[in-house]
Amino acid sequence: MDWLTSLPTFVDPSTVVVVDGGGTGSRACVATEAGEVLGYAEGGPTNSRSTGDEAAAENVRAVIAGALGAAARPLSVTSVLVSSASVDTAAHAEVLARGVREVVPAGATIAVVADTIGCWAATAKLEPAVAVIAGTGSAVLAGALDQGSKRYGGWDYVLGDEGSGYALGRAALREVLLVAEGSSSAEVLAEACRDRLGIGEETDELFDLIYKPEVDKAKIASFATDVLRLATQGEPHAAAIVEDQAAQLAGTVSAAFRDFTGLGTLGCFGGIWNAEVYRKHFGRAVVRAVGRQPSIAYPGDVAMAGSFRLVLRKAPRGAAGPAEDAAVDAFESGLAAAKGEGG
Repeated sequence: MDWLTSLPTFVDPSTVVVVDGGGTGSRACVATEAGEVLGYAEGGPTNSRSTGDEAAAENVRAVIAGALGAAARPLSVTSVLVSSASVDTAAHAEVLARGVREVVPAGATIAVVADTIGCWAATAKLEPAVAVIAGTGSAVLAGALDQGSKRYGGWDYVLGDEGSGYALGRAALREVLLVAEGSSSAEVLAEACRDRLGIGEETDELFDLIYKPEVDKAKIASFATDVLRLATQGEPHAAAIVEDQAAQLAGTVSAAFRDFTGLGTLGCFGGIWNAEVYRKHFGRAVVRAVGRQPSIAYPGDVAMAGSFRLVLRKAPRGAAGPAEDAAVDAFESGLAAAKGEGG
């Protein structure tokens, strides 16, 4: 689904709520059109696939109510933009919209989109860009206001998640088993993984630890820490895993550059980009895959600011320029203060 072209006009952006939701939690912020943050709250997960429809809808309702409750005065919300994990279809969006409607006035403009949209919007101030999200899982979103948007990858751990922490961890665990079989010489990496699992050289226990009671994506992704650490130290097997997965993710990115014109900036979001060794391998792989050197940015945790900018731009008087930039800057500063960041 093209979430960018599906966005409505936010008729009245005077009191804006933006929500960033995922599989482990959610955040909501209410602000004025000028970017003054009035309230902030954190809440439960909004991923309906893992949490269930009713719980996800209730969590989005509750986190918005929390942000409104944190404000110093009663507020009448006029615009809401929710970005959440596992919003792949209009039906998924409607699940969360039901929760939103329970807590905001009937006349408010409400939109629910995939969580990649906020990252894309923050990459290059709504200019044509590609957002690459790589943490536990991975996804790529390319977009331009005049061309729409398209997702690449983001197929979850069974069918995709190339270049992610999960993919790195899975590859490392395979090496543990291959070493035990005598088919790999990755002893250093295997030992690090066994230590994390708390097992010795006998690997029969590994299967229960990984598969029971169910496959835990975050647990498997935790082994990426060992892969990245050893790759940084020059361990060849770990380095080969990083190089391979970074190349796969770069290949996904290359499809976006094939389909869209005028893409200038590649924004990288998620915990995996904290590892310089991953950045290095990915940067090289992107040049090979795309055929040129795009501008690569690491914007940080700014998806909510991206969503706020998108609401402003999609308002009747919305336009790029100093006023929009000033409002987004004010929003970012207020959000950081509300979360207790900085001095």
